[in-house]
Amino acid sequence: MLNELKLPFYLAFKSIIRGRKWTLFLTILLMSVAFINLIFVSALFNGIVAGSNQQIIDTLTGNVYIAPKQGIKYIDDKEKLLENVRAENGVTAASSGFQIPGEIERNARTGRWPIIAIDPNEYAKVINVSDHMYQGKYLDVNDEDQIIIGRQIAGGTDVEMNSTSLKGASVGDKLNVNFNGIKKTYTIKGIFYTKFIESDSRAFITERSLASFAPTMVGKATAVNIKTPNDKENSVMSEVKGLAPDTDTFLWTEAAGLMKSVSGSFTSINVLMTIVGVIIAGVTTFIVIYVDIVSRRRQIGILRAIGIKPYIIVANYVILAAVYATLGILLGSLIFFAGLVPYFIAHPFELPLAEAVLNLTPAEYFFRVQIVSWVAVISGLIPALIVTKTKMLDAILGR
Repeated sequence: MLNELKLPFYLAFKSIIRGRKWTLFLTILLMSVAFINLIFVSALFNGIVAGSNQQIIDTLTGNVYIAPKQGIKYIDDKEKLLENVRAENGVTAASSGFQIPGEIERNARTGRWPIIAIDPNEYAKVINVSDHMYQGKYLDVNDEDQIIIGRQIAGGTDVEMNSTSLKGASVGDKLNVNFNGIKKTYTIKGIFYTKFIESDSRAFITERSLASFAPTMVGKATAVNIKTPNDKENSVMSEVKGLAPDTDTFLWTEAAGLMKSVSGSFTSINVLMTIVGVIIAGVTTFIVIYVDIVSRRRQIGILRAIGIKPYIIVANYVILAAVYATLGILLGSLIFFAGLVPYFIAHPFELPLAEAVLNLTPAEYFFRVQIVSWVAVISGLIPALIVTKTKMLDAILGR
């Protein structure tokens, strides 16, 4: 009995050793391509979703943000609130912004975009617009007549929202800004480009500039943005909630808006592509094993004639399929993690939402390893069962 159990492994080993090395290599390569196909799309969609989510955190809201309650315009005494927020465990940085309703005009081109008054130094610790200056420079605390605008406001060639932009504004241009009847002229100090459309559709001035035409707004804010480690968002939100009356506290996900729908769509597509990848992996394995078995029908007939039981022959090909799958997974993993992942880190996908890299969690990776392994075993089992049910004489004669 023990010898019978060893026999399928022996036959599989001899089949690999005595087989054509190029055939073995191409078989393993096919399996690795099927495996890469299965994990690549999933990693890409994960990367797009993760990159877009991180863009919201880094360029729009922070991990947690505080806003006035419904019906209340401002957060009063923002400095006290910021002091209390920064004292909480898990808070890396906190800053505030005062969004002003305003209309920007340049050369008869006019549009309404969010204009936010900030402390440039503190704001840069939470929202990284300063790291994405496309032209010119970021704001200084003492700037009073300077403004920075997003690329979607500036407009120009290849800008997604050029039709509603200022049609090619550049650093040094003068802009007339109307704050509900209060008019002020600004010079464009810089243009930023975060590659996230919503973030790039905003403009920033300094709190000092705000004080020059609306001194009653000094010390007030329309939002407080908080930076935390991603794994401490919920605990920080719980701690800062209720620090100031008449405010509400939100996670960045509340500001995701359209990205929730986009993420859901990518998840659905990912599931669909995973199913397609499983089918491709199954068909690939089935064809490889079936061709191998058909080419050895005579050998299989002879093995049966000398007393080798059919289940041993079936087990032999199941083991072969498992070996092909294992080697294919190892080669595919090497190509993916040592080649594709570093390449796309160095050259990320350029998307209007974000720069996407490949992002595959360990759980997803091992789940797909199991899928390919089981599909390979089943795909090896089916043709082996079919051939072993052929009449022994027909198999020997190759009929």
